[in-house]
Amino acid sequence: MTSDDVTEAAVVVVGMGPVGALLAALLGGRGVATVVIEPQELPYPKPRAAVLDNEALRALGLVPGLPPAEEWATPVAASGVIGPDQRPLLMIGQNGRAYGHPALARLDQPALETGLRAAAEATGSVRVLTGHSVTGVEQRDGTVTAFLDDGRRVTGQWLVGCDGTGSTVRTAAGIGFTGTTYPQPWLVVDAVGGEGDGGPSVAFVADETRPCVVMSQPGRWRWEWMLLPGEDPGEMAADETVRRLIADWTEPAGLRIERATVFTFHARMADRWRAGRVLLAGDAAHAMPPFAGAGLGTGIRDAVTLAWRLADAVAGDDSALDGYERDRRPDVERTTALALRIGRVVQSRNRTVMRLTRGVLRTVAALPGIGRLGSRPPVVRRALPNPAVRVAGGAPTTLDEVIGYRWAYLGHGCDPRDVTDGIPDGAVLLALDHPEPRPGCVPITDLDGLLSGRAGTVTVARPDRFPHTTIKRS
Repeated sequence: MTSDDVTEAAVVVVGMGPVGALLAALLGGRGVATVVIEPQELPYPKPRAAVLDNEALRALGLVPGLPPAEEWATPVAASGVIGPDQRPLLMIGQNGRAYGHPALARLDQPALETGLRAAAEATGSVRVLTGHSVTGVEQRDGTVTAFLDDGRRVTGQWLVGCDGTGSTVRTAAGIGFTGTTYPQPWLVVDAVGGEGDGGPSVAFVADETRPCVVMSQPGRWRWEWMLLPGEDPGEMAADETVRRLIADWTEPAGLRIERATVFTFHARMADRWRAGRVLLAGDAAHAMPPFAGAGLGTGIRDAVTLAWRLADAVAGDDSALDGYERDRRPDVERTTALALRIGRVVQSRNRTVMRLTRGVLRTVAALPGIGRLGSRPPVVRRALPNPAVRVAGGAPTTLDEVIGYRWAYLGHGCDPRDVTDGIPDGAVLLALDHPEPRPGCVPITDLDGLLSGRAGTVTVARPDRFPHTTIKRS
């Protein structure tokens, strides 16, 4: 519903970076009337986030209409640590495909954001108001209203702040942002042209003279160099300085510098992720150091965990939102702690420490099979597997393709309706190794043998693919 100065929706999303766009696309796919408020007319055109892991790639794969991953991500062949001489100390092949996705991929964020925006608008349930900023938020009588910079208002049942570390929504909701902002500056440079050394790779450089991170793939590079005491950020980001640093890695004359900027980083967390009808996701809820390469990935997991809960809340089950922060905060805390630990090692300029570190890495690299570790599926938390399956004898596909972003009831050797009732509308019913279920239930065969369960039981999985419960026949 829209009047001259008031727009109404079920959910209001503030910010349409990748997290806000993903949230809107998933809500729109569930038919939830959503309005997104975004100051920028178009996605930011330069690279930002560098990598995504297989959990984030899987979450993005749940978006109907998103262009295939090949258009916005490049699988990483190897990652690890190299020495100051650029020789490998410990490089591990990233050949695993847990959930059917690469273990790690280099990201083209502008392409991803463009695809997510298009997918969200294509649902027919998402309206995007670009060119507008939120100046305030007010909750009253079971609704929440965002006030725009042009005097208009957008009102919804729920509002989600996906508006970054300086979140206006978080401030307006009176939510603190506890933690530390670190003073150590880093120079990040993205360049196009030339050829990476071998397959796409991500490597920390164990060099006490100037700690560095380098990412290469055919036709594209990223470097991150730690600034040393007394260095001027403006001078370090100047083209002449940047090309002098690049010359240690490749011929700079053939490169086009896309971005050269100096940043500092945070380890901060919102004191709470919900205040009444206002929720937070992505950088508005948490900001972490870049050393684990997981900042955007954690925001993507926020969105895929939150969207189905919001859809259920809009349908009348407000309690669905109670588990959002409980689900996500521990994961973010663990990942932030990991990033801080990696950062302490990466940023060390102690010669003795780095010499010992290089020696340990060489020793580990010499152990049999270490270089192939990445070919093994990593230990996953507890998500439902994504095996290749065959539906009613048809061509192979994946379980995720069959389920989509819905609740799933998976009967092991049975039709789920023979075991339980009260199945919610819109849930997908699956019968594993039960060739003739009643109409309305999809018979599947697990081609990879990953869907374990006792015969006659039903595994209930949430739309974000985490098991909810197992139901036994009474």
